[in-house]
Order: sequence, then C-alpha cells, then structure tokens
Amino acid sequence: MRCKTRINRGRTTYFGKKVEFNGLKFDSEKEAKFYERFIYGRDLNATVHESFTIQPMVELHNGLRLRSANYTPDVVIRDEDGNLLHVYDVKTGFNSTYNIDPAAQLRFKMFAKQYGIPVEIVVPRVHDFRVKVVGLTKKTNPIIKEDVEYKWQDALEEMTKKGQQ
Repeated sequence: MRCKTRINRGRTTYFGKKVEFNGLKFDSEKEAKFYERFIYGRDLNATVHESFTIQPMVELHNGLRLRSANYTPDVVIRDEDGNLLHVYDVKTGFNSTYNIDPAAQLRFKMFAKQYGIPVEIVVPRVHDFRVKVVGLTKKTNPIIKEDVEYKWQDALEEMTKKGQQ
C-alpha cells in the first residue's frame, strides 16, 4: 500500500513534494512541469491554486453555521473578460485508487454545478498531456493535447466519441 504525505495546507497528496517555479509554489513536480511546459511563457491569463467556493456557509441555529467548502484547482485559465476557459487538476493517472478519490470526484462535480465548467484532469507527459473529465453520464476516454489552446466543449465531444469506440 502506498502511503500518503501530508503537506502544509492540510491537503493530502500522494508522493507530494513542494516545488517552486518562477516564484510560484506547486504541490508537486508534476504540477510545476505541466505549468512550465504548457502555460509559462504563453500569452495566457492563468492563475495557480486559485480558491473557489463550491458550497457557501450555511446558517443553522443560534448562530451556529456549517463552514463553506472550497476547491482549489492547480491551474485556471481565463479569457480577456475573466471568463473561465480551463480548470485543470494535475494528477499522475486517471484511476480512482490513488489519483482521483471519491472526495475529489465530488469536488469536481460541485465545481461544475457552481461554475458551469468541468474540471479537466490532466496527466502531463514529456511533449503533451492526457486530459479527461470524470463523472460524466457517458463513457469517456482520455484524449491527448499538445497545448491548452482548445475549447473544453470540443474536448468533451472528442472524449465521448473516443469512449464509444
């Protein structure tokens, strides 16, 4: 059994080793390499570890409240008007045993419901990356992209077509 490694922000990651690149902190070398290869140096409006509320605080009784829930994707890309273009979560693979656990899948679904855009799971490779959206009602398979200059809607179409073959 592989062991989990705790990191400073209280998030759990597998084999996580904090890495810094160009003044930005990443939770893993995979995240940093993805950013370096596919985001850095391009004319993109990208943020790293931007926090999004996926469940607001809930008032219960006599001033007691349930805390809000947040999701922090690894990389977010927006257009010039600030609209979300891509929300990336970098993983080492697509399986649910060590990479995408049920809690992560639930966060991805809550994010998509709240913001109207799916979280794209990416697995970086040397010259490209595999991308997939989990939790869809149709069978999908990962697709391969060489850059982030694509529409997530087109990628979903490609994933579902590939899943039906």
